[in-house]
Parts: sequence; C-alpha cells; structure tokens
Amino acid sequence: MRRGIWLALLFCLLWLAAAAWPVGAKGERGKTAQLAVVTADQVNVRQGPGVPYRPLANVHRGEAYRLIEVKDGWVNIEWKPNRTGWIAARYVTLAKETAIVQENRLRLRQEPSRDGRIIGHLARGETVWIIKEDGEWTEVIADGAIGWVSSAYLTAARESSISHQTGIVNASSLNVRAEPSLKAARVGRLVRGEEVEIVEKKPGWYKIASQTGLDGWVSSAYVQVKGGQANEKEAEVPQSAGRSLPSAIAPSDSRLYVDSWTRGPIQALAGKTIVLDAGHGGKDGGAQSINGVTEKTLTMETAKRLKEKFETYGARVVLTRAGDDYVPLSARVAAARLYQADAFISLHYDSAADRDASGVTVYYYDRFADYGLAQSFEGPFSQLSILPFRGLAFGDYYVLRENERPSVLLELGYLSNRSDAAVVATNGYQEAVTTAIVNAVRHYVQSHGLLEKTGD
Repeated sequence: MRRGIWLALLFCLLWLAAAAWPVGAKGERGKTAQLAVVTADQVNVRQGPGVPYRPLANVHRGEAYRLIEVKDGWVNIEWKPNRTGWIAARYVTLAKETAIVQENRLRLRQEPSRDGRIIGHLARGETVWIIKEDGEWTEVIADGAIGWVSSAYLTAARESSISHQTGIVNASSLNVRAEPSLKAARVGRLVRGEEVEIVEKKPGWYKIASQTGLDGWVSSAYVQVKGGQANEKEAEVPQSAGRSLPSAIAPSDSRLYVDSWTRGPIQALAGKTIVLDAGHGGKDGGAQSINGVTEKTLTMETAKRLKEKFETYGARVVLTRAGDDYVPLSARVAAARLYQADAFISLHYDSAADRDASGVTVYYYDRFADYGLAQSFEGPFSQLSILPFRGLAFGDYYVLRENERPSVLLELGYLSNRSDAAVVATNGYQEAVTTAIVNAVRHYVQSHGLLEKTGD
C-alpha cells in the first residue's frame, strides 16, 4: 500500500516537472508558427549561441526556418528536420506568416507611406514573408529585400491553393536545384514552355514537380503561373482609368513597353535589376563648375531621368540615394549585392587640372565581370555629338573594385572645362546622354544573352 502511494507521488512530481519545464525545440512545435527569415547572403549556423561555437552549416538570404528561441542576441532555429543551431540575431528578421502578391509591379517602399521611397517592385504570384503591419501597410521580406507594400494587394498564402497551381517556364534554360538557394546543387534543367506543378513557395523560389519526373526548386522569376493575367499596372492604390498614353513612342523598337494599361510588346529589360549610383551627395558635393553647379546635383538629375527610362523598358531600378544624402561607398556596393543587380552604374562628372580636358569616359575594374558591360557603351557614346567619347579605361575605384556585380563608373563630362560644364547642365544633353546609357544597357543585355538568360 505504502509502495503505491510513493509511486503515485512520484508520478505527480514528474508530471509537474514536465509542465514547468522550459519549452524547447520540440515543445514549440505547434505552439508558434513564428519563423526566422535570413537577411544576409550567407550566415553560419553554430552549435551554440556565440562565435566560439563550431559552425554546423550555412543558411542564405530569404530562407525561412522555424524559430525555437531567442537568447542574448542569438536565434535558435531548426535548420534541418530535428537538427537545431544558432545564428546571430542581427542577420534575421522574424515573420509569422506568408502572403501572395495579387498585382504585378507592386511597389515595395522603404517606409509605410505613399511618399516612401520605392526600392523595388514585386510580381503577381510572388510569395512574401509578413513581418508586421502598420495601418494599411504591411512590412514584408521578398527575395532578400525588406520593405512596405499596400496590404490591399496581399492575400494570405494557403498551401491547398498552391498545390493546384501550374506554371510555365519562361526562360530558355532554367536550373532546378536541390534547395531554394543559388548555392544548392543543380539537379537538372527545364526548357522554355515546359509545364510544372508548383507544390511549395518560398520568397523568390518555387518547389516544382515536372512532367518528366524532375523535382526541385527553381527561381520564381522564370515561371509564369498558368491562368494568371498579365496586368502591368503598378499596384498600390486604384488609379484613374483616364490615364493618357505616352506622347512619343519610338516605332522602330518592336520590344518597347507601350503603356501600363495595355498588353503591348514584351518589355526589353523585363526581369532585369539596374542599380543607379548617383555619385557624391550630402556633405560630399563632388566637383563644381565655375558657375557653381555641383557634381552631386547633376548626378542626381541624371539618375532620376535614367530611372524613368529604364522602368519604361520594364527594368527594376534601385537608386543608392534618392535625394541629397551622404551614402558611404560600402553601402552603395551593398545595394548591388542585396538586389543582385544585373548592372551597377555609378554616375559622375569629372574634373581635372587641365582645363581643356573634355568628354565622356567609361571605367571598369574587372576585365571579365565588368568589361562586357563597359564595352556596350562604346557605340552609343561614340554617337554623342555633343561631347567627345574618350573611350574605356581601367578604374581602381571602390564601387567597382569591391563590387561583385557587373559594374561601370561613368564620367559624363568635365565640370572643370567651361564648355563641358555649360553643356552637361542643359536639358538636351541630359536627354541625349541618358538615352545613350539606356541603349548601352539594352545592347549589353541582348548581346550577352541576358534577355534569354538561364533562369536561376
């Protein structure tokens, strides 16, 4: 009898201890759906919460993992089934759920406001992780970029609806990978026109099952969801149907984007990301002409014109600065990496002790990564009759040297030359030189096969 009482007491004590035990990796399953989304290119997963602990693996930007706990600036995640590890909290953001973008070219803004700086666009059908909400705005992470979008153009993701979606490959050759990461092993390729079943979504990636039996992860940018209508409206708020067409469209360009309310010809730079770096800014005025025109003012004007023109051709454009701001060189380079730029263009106006120095120069650093982009400017700049083209030159500049993406630095005239300074400030020159730059990038995209680029 006494033995039975002791057993009952022991059972009660064990039950109370289990109830009071801190919830760990297994205990949180089902208790929370919160996820840790990686915001850096490559982050070590460590055995414990600190740098001295041994690295177990790497995780990458945009990948999401089940959150277990947060401790002293470190986040414990389940990075593989039943395998946990720690990553530094500064490299993650927390998200509770996913949503599906319902409009094409949905504006991604830096702040939750219609006046917030536009830092990119999202595509219809793209999956984003929700971080938080603020009134009519939602902060999301999409393919490594974090920003705010209008909540009206998001719907909650439902696994049941995903499993019934069919996609069509729209790249000439699309890599299929074992995991949703560019560093993951390639398990095969798909070709343009192949149909696939979309069985899972992660920011920037689709998990697919093909009719040939090939399964894996592909870049969502190169798969068109079947049945989705191509609506090129820049979504954010309902717009007036009385919007007018552009007044002038070059008839010679059969690939020119016509208007956001039409389903016109294919956009020549659709799917491409251009990072425009307006040189100097803020406390750094750069060169100055005899008439007091500063380099930082001219580069900003040129960047804004270029942004409009590139977006007309369907490009996603990112500005390293949107106003008279001082931006460190490292941050300018980081923008190219963050947005995986197809081209990084740094804009400058030159100055020299020789007051007769005149013309336009294109600088590159890497003979292999940058020279092809630099070379594409030779034709358009040679045709500029306003200022002479000085050619291509090697430039050991930080924004080129430290840049992992194809990049060039353009010197678009000499402010130290009285004649150049008068010319570059005119509307005619700004129009001509920005048109030449856009044509150069279009030529680069087409001649290097980026228009029919292998999807990844």
